[in-house]
Amino acid sequence: MNNRLKWMLGILAVLLIITAVSAQKIWDYYEKIQLEPVVELQESLRKMTTIESFRYRLQSEFVVKDRKEVISELTGEKDKENKHIKGEMVSTPVDIYFIDGMIYNYDSFSNKWLVIESGSSNSEDLMISELNPLSNFRFKNVNQVEKLKFEKVDGVECLVVRCRPSVESKLLENLWKDFEYIFWLDYKQRLVRKAELTAVSKSNEQTHLEIKVKFYDFNKKIKLGPPDRAAGEAGGKTQKKGSS
Repeated sequence: MNNRLKWMLGILAVLLIITAVSAQKIWDYYEKIQLEPVVELQESLRKMTTIESFRYRLQSEFVVKDRKEVISELTGEKDKENKHIKGEMVSTPVDIYFIDGMIYNYDSFSNKWLVIESGSSNSEDLMISELNPLSNFRFKNVNQVEKLKFEKVDGVECLVVRCRPSVESKLLENLWKDFEYIFWLDYKQRLVRKAELTAVSKSNEQTHLEIKVKFYDFNKKIKLGPPDRAAGEAGGKTQKKGSS
């Protein structure tokens, strides 16, 4: 093979690569402009409720006249109906499991596990949104869904949308107003990769709530069971939920 032929084949290979890359970019652009933010948001939120396991990082705080006060900062994991969170809430260490209808709460002051028997399959909803972060994203209706931009989360390109919904959570609804959400939607997998919530206090409009949560390890193998209680006895005895 002479040099001229080699040169021509090399140029042809480069042209083929450029054409393939350009075609992919054109397809990606076409796919993006077809996205409807309302549909993507609804489908992503719906699919999140079907995911059997995931992990997340959550931070919530009050903002009072530009001064931030951290409410909670923790990591969590979900394995079907079982859940576990660990971190800090109101500057206090927390380590809580919800396993097969039983709540295990580690008391760092007494170095004991307090065991609470749940009387409801939905008892985690009655506790804290940190244990069930998806409860923050249940809406009666969603208004003003706006496409903001595309941005990568953990290397995955996401559609970023903003909306102002009316929420289902009575806890949020009773204390806060003017809810605004920003979602980072994995539009190829129809998943929520990241979300931020802001709201204004009904009792003091200079106080704002901010909640940030990031989801990952979707449908990974996460085995959750009762904690090792060797570090302390179970708080003396099992308590019924709501008992003193």
